Amino acid sequence: MKDVAKRAGVSVATVSNVLSGDKPVRADSREQVMAAVEALNYRVNPAASYLRSGRSKIVAAIVPALDNPFFPTILAAVEAGCQKDGYELIVASSGNQPQIEDARIAALLQWKPAGFIVIPCAGELKARKQIEAARIPLVFADRSPDGAPSDFVEIDNVAAGAAAARHLVQLGHRSITVCTPSLTVRNLQERIAGVAQVLAEFGAQPLVVETGLGGAPELLPGSAETQIAEASAIIALMNTTTLQVLASLNRSGRSVPHDVSLVGFDDYSWMPVARPSITAVRQPVEQIGRLAWAQLLERINGASGAPVHRQLPVELVLRNSTAAPAAGMAQAFGGAELLTVGKRR
Repeated sequence: MKDVAKRAGVSVATVSNVLSGDKPVRADSREQVMAAVEALNYRVNPAASYLRSGRSKIVAAIVPALDNPFFPTILAAVEAGCQKDGYELIVASSGNQPQIEDARIAALLQWKPAGFIVIPCAGELKARKQIEAARIPLVFADRSPDGAPSDFVEIDNVAAGAAAARHLVQLGHRSITVCTPSLTVRNLQERIAGVAQVLAEFGAQPLVVETGLGGAPELLPGSAETQIAEASAIIALMNTTTLQVLASLNRSGRSVPHDVSLVGFDDYSWMPVARPSITAVRQPVEQIGRLAWAQLLERINGASGAPVHRQLPVELVLRNSTAAPAAGMAQAFGGAELLTVGKRR
């Protein structure tokens, strides 16, 4: 920093203020500092900065998978917030394996992050005790591992599942199959509960099929393949599960929506252009990331008080993949219609 200050003709304190953003600096001084930084190829040493200031500018995040676009979309919103507020984001993936999750968190803790954003891969998070023992602020996004009070941003999963089921019931379906990648993840359990609540009004209950967390259509368990092939209406609880179901139906020669109606989750760009287009529950994915970062930043800055639980509504986008039983394409929706589901809390 002394070298940068000497080249820029300013004080070391000015260099520090430009690089940290802690205090305002005149535009001409900022330009001189940044020109010197570039000329000298200067890089801040995060470890040294932490030792000097006692404040880490690193935020850690761990998600179940990076090949599922849902999780990177949340991370992109978190990263944008981090950059705006002067933090750097380090990301790890658990690969949907609790043991790997624990090991990754232990490794991230060595960076002494200012805070953690965690999307757990299973129904419990053993490493939570390590994070809390280190007194590092922690915010859960999308799902909470055990339902214990915590800073948490999610959707109204029960309402989302209920909306998908009610739409199919209104079309005349009473036998509904729910395809879920896991039976142990809490937000998926809540979506199943929402479906069950609606069907209970008609004296029915859903058939729940576990498809696995791998997401590869060719690796669908044989029992799940058989049950999907016999379904008349299906709700797939994740975007990867939606693809698994479509691949399975294609293998069995069944058409959507003539033979079976399909509601997917996570309204990604391929769903409107698929043939038929896919009726889907649209989650406010970017907003989940923005709110998770905003809550974490408050904790980093010293905010105390009871855990904050934010629950966001979703939209049910009606398209061509759902129709009355055996009604065929003539009964399908011609375009797209939006229904907002769940209350903001």
